[in-house]
Amino acid sequence: MSDLGRRRFMFGVSGAAGVLAVGLGGAGSAGSRSPEPEHGSVETPSTPDAPAAELSTFFATASVGNALEVDSESDGDLWVTCWADDDNLYSVNGDGSGFGDGPRHDIAVNRISGDPKGGFTGEVLAVSGAVGAVWGDPERYNRKPTGIVCVDGRLYLAIQDLRAGPGDIAFNDAPNASVSWSDDHGRTWHKTQQPMFTGGVFTTVFFLDFGRDSGDTAAALGADAARYVYAYGLDGNWRGSFTATVADPFDLYLARAPKDAVEHRNRWEFFAGLDGDQPRWSKHLEERRTVLRDTRRQYTTLRNYRECPHNLSVISQGGVVYVKALKRYLYTSWTEYTFEFYEAPTPWGPWKLFLTKDFGGYPWFGRGSGCPGPKNGGYATTIPSKFISPDGTSMWVQSNWWVGSAGGDTAYSFNLRKLALQPFSAQSPANQPDPTDNLAYSGASVTPIEKSAHYGHTEYYNDGDFTKSENSFDQENKDLDYWGFTWVKPYLMNQVVYTTGEMFDDGGWFAAGLRVQVRQNFRWVDAQNAKVEPRYPYTSAAGAFKTYTFNFATLSGDGLRIVGKPGGSSYFTSIAELEVYYR
Repeated sequence: MSDLGRRRFMFGVSGAAGVLAVGLGGAGSAGSRSPEPEHGSVETPSTPDAPAAELSTFFATASVGNALEVDSESDGDLWVTCWADDDNLYSVNGDGSGFGDGPRHDIAVNRISGDPKGGFTGEVLAVSGAVGAVWGDPERYNRKPTGIVCVDGRLYLAIQDLRAGPGDIAFNDAPNASVSWSDDHGRTWHKTQQPMFTGGVFTTVFFLDFGRDSGDTAAALGADAARYVYAYGLDGNWRGSFTATVADPFDLYLARAPKDAVEHRNRWEFFAGLDGDQPRWSKHLEERRTVLRDTRRQYTTLRNYRECPHNLSVISQGGVVYVKALKRYLYTSWTEYTFEFYEAPTPWGPWKLFLTKDFGGYPWFGRGSGCPGPKNGGYATTIPSKFISPDGTSMWVQSNWWVGSAGGDTAYSFNLRKLALQPFSAQSPANQPDPTDNLAYSGASVTPIEKSAHYGHTEYYNDGDFTKSENSFDQENKDLDYWGFTWVKPYLMNQVVYTTGEMFDDGGWFAAGLRVQVRQNFRWVDAQNAKVEPRYPYTSAAGAFKTYTFNFATLSGDGLRIVGKPGGSSYFTSIAELEVYYR
């Protein structure tokens, strides 16, 4: 076996030991569910009784980094963030020392200076009981920050009780929540006398981010609406409860409160549906209506499902930010192994899925010698509004992970990765036949897409190097796999050249149904009567680093992919290069 093959198995999961050595407040536990049927959609896997989320047509291309790109000297997770009136970033971490050198705390407030280009420094301002209360049994629950906002110079911080254990039930229910507030930029905090939300209802709260000191609220919603602070909430838990302690969250709710009275529960109003195209608000929590319902499950099957979480719900504690240049709201959610990003024209929707980024089942790969990555997803995904580009097409995502079975350093810190977006605009193809013009290189804003990339090397299959291999090994017993590209404008095309990657004894080839698809009006359409030379054998005889050429009748589209059933006992394929031509 090659060195690459040996390394793939060296980092493979071999059992329960070390698979999920999760720190307090981390993303997961070693809970599991009963096996579920395999999903049937390559774009948006779902259980048979749960329709796939409605897909967005707003962005032509969307991509997010395979791993953190900017790190900091900090310790902790969650890192809910707001951009304050003094131009500083205020971020609250869970379970760590934050930007300090002292002991670890269940919650710490930090003031952060710097930017992604020059790096970050920070200062811890307040910790633990000085920030918020634990409303439940302190032996069973501890504090977790879930959202923060600055408005008129005042900071509001949402804090929940999250289960602390014992064992697998840690992180699996959130019964209480409240809001603390600070009038001196985070140094001292005031707490409510009682929890504002109880019984696991609206107990994961995160605020809508309208930019510096919430300054974009009026431009987005009007002067009257700008009198309020807006917040989203989940019931039950901050993400799916792996041990089914409480029901998994499938619904995202919206509320608002006067910006000078967010700490007063009786001043809150809840989105209660639409009257025409205008929102209705009710003071009665029981009259609220969901703004987003998504019942999909990711990783319904998993090779090591008895040791690792699977069958994962997609609505979780993340963030919602308003992108002024695009006049769009972005909700960044996640599962244990994927990012799930949505967009909407208003805070109440309609919310549509624009990106699923699949990082695969554990192990992930951090930084450091001997790591074939890096590639790592994360939890509690947020977008700090301070670092959104003026045109709204570039921004940064913060997320965390702490998994003991991964190679290299983890991302248990304030860290960022790039999110790049290109809005869709209808165009007609204008390219002329050219046998030398590989659209995988020359296409406008070419964006590689795949089910999952084991090592995170999405650049391998359009870099011109036919000796590098990526594969889709991800611990899932998946029934469909794909590799391809999207562009910001359509092209005419009639040939695809696929060069395989490394072959392994448990996968690397397509087992059935290998075909070409072109994206038209955001739908993937099979290229009819495509001919492949040489004939593809659907076994390991497909060979390593072997080229297959697909010719088909000319089609127009702004995306192309090869798709089929993955082969081997581990259900994955490999690739070295994918070329696209109009000849």
